[in-house]
Amino acid sequence: MAASLSLENSGKGKMKGWHALLWFLGFFGFMFVVNGIFLWAAITSFPGEDVEKSYLTGLDYNQELARRAHQEAAGWNAEIGISGTNSGFLLTTRLLTRDGNALPVFGTQAQLRHPSDRAFDRMITLTPAGGGEYVAELGDLHAGAWSINIAADVDPETDGFEFRASREIIVP
Repeated sequence: MAASLSLENSGKGKMKGWHALLWFLGFFGFMFVVNGIFLWAAITSFPGEDVEKSYLTGLDYNQELARRAHQEAAGWNAEIGISGTNSGFLLTTRLLTRDGNALPVFGTQAQLRHPSDRAFDRMITLTPAGGGEYVAELGDLHAGAWSINIAADVDPETDGFEFRASREIIVP
């Protein structure tokens, strides 16, 4: 017995052109709505810029390379760490010259950056503790990975911070 395909009317009516148009518009309308939801979720969860004013930062990149070369030639380095206290965490930074002496600076600041949420980022002013050591109370930190970026003004006659150091830490 051969199989046959019946084209008889099933009682539901014929498929007309406006039915096809409604199906077409409904399908693509649904796709636009879903894509809009995904686009909104992507933009609100990560704005796409890792550095503020990235275009201007790119224009000044040659100056940044010169600053890094000067820092490397001068032998400046930093030791960055955190420790737990009763009131949260304490950031400790030692800024040193090539021979291990304290690096004389005129101002220091730190930026704590959370890799997945900018709402947790903080700017911190470090206070001198003597011997090239600078400290700051951080309070409570969310567990996970953090980036600490240290900037120090070594020459008061120039504008900006001449010394920069960074470290990735894990908060338990």
